[in-house]
Amino acid sequence: MPVKTFSVSPKASKNANKFPSKIHRKIDRAFEILKQNPLTGEKLRGKLADYYKYRIGDYRIVYRFDAKKSTLLVVKIEHRQGVYR
Repeated sequence: MPVKTFSVSPKASKNANKFPSKIHRKIDRAFEILKQNPLTGEKLRGKLADYYKYRIGDYRIVYRFDAKKSTLLVVKIEHRQGVYR
């Protein structure tokens, strides 16, 4: 079930620009995977129960997927130590 609308928040985009080029390539591949199957990521719990995470080594993509509208919004892309704060 491919996503109809895919977007990245400005904050996530700005933060991702700080990563090395090797990580950029992995993020681009992860975006393609998520566009094709947004449920590939793991559902989060607690305060972040409405979000999913997708793991890229030591980095995480946190995103929200709305199945009814078929939209995916990337909220954060950060190192695993600070992404859930």
